[in-house]
Amino acid sequence: MKTLLSAEGITKSFGATQVLSGITLSVAPGEPVGLFGPNGSGKTTLVNLLSGLLLPDAGTVRFDGKEITRLPLDARYRLGIARTFQIPHPYPALSVREAVRVALAVNAGKRKEGGGTREDEEGPTEDLLARTGLFNQRFVPCAQLSQGCLRRLEFARALACRPKLLILDEIFSALSAADEGDLMALLRAANRDEGTAFLLVSHNPPLLKALCRRILVLEEGRIVRERTV
Repeated sequence: MKTLLSAEGITKSFGATQVLSGITLSVAPGEPVGLFGPNGSGKTTLVNLLSGLLLPDAGTVRFDGKEITRLPLDARYRLGIARTFQIPHPYPALSVREAVRVALAVNAGKRKEGGGTREDEEGPTEDLLARTGLFNQRFVPCAQLSQGCLRRLEFARALACRPKLLILDEIFSALSAADEGDLMALLRAANRDEGTAFLLVSHNPPLLKALCRRILVLEEGRIVRERTV
């Protein structure tokens, strides 16, 4: 089977504390994979390393045939790796529409003075807002969004780079049943219609079982089990 993302021998320590020990995993093109583990097992550290927010002490990461071990997050984003964060940190002074435009502009490599963005067309922004159910909130400041809308915004910004791989860190955390159902439908649609692979971190086994083809279990910095759903 062809591999989209692979990590081999990933190790990470913070001071004297070893958080990850020889992690090896892979994700195939279009494959939905889950990552489960207790608090403190190293899940967020692992996704930070895979997305480029942190660099490993040892090991290699490859994506779509290229070694990307030392590439930063923005370079991986342009290659097609997008991620969400366990705690959303939107630009509070921007509107929802402006926040999505920033993500589109970063992907296109377009910037202008003052930290704003420039797009030749508004179509991509409006499409993403409509697709993620945020069109009616497009002029609302990000600081005023509900938790459900913040998660939708995280997802819209991740989709802005037309990712080959989505890394989702607890994106379903603290959502209402309705918001969870809507977000599950969005994730399934991206996987089904665009072939977007994803690595979903969650504490919720039934959710992982419903969405993923394989589930990796992380304990004390090691992948100890792998289950095919």
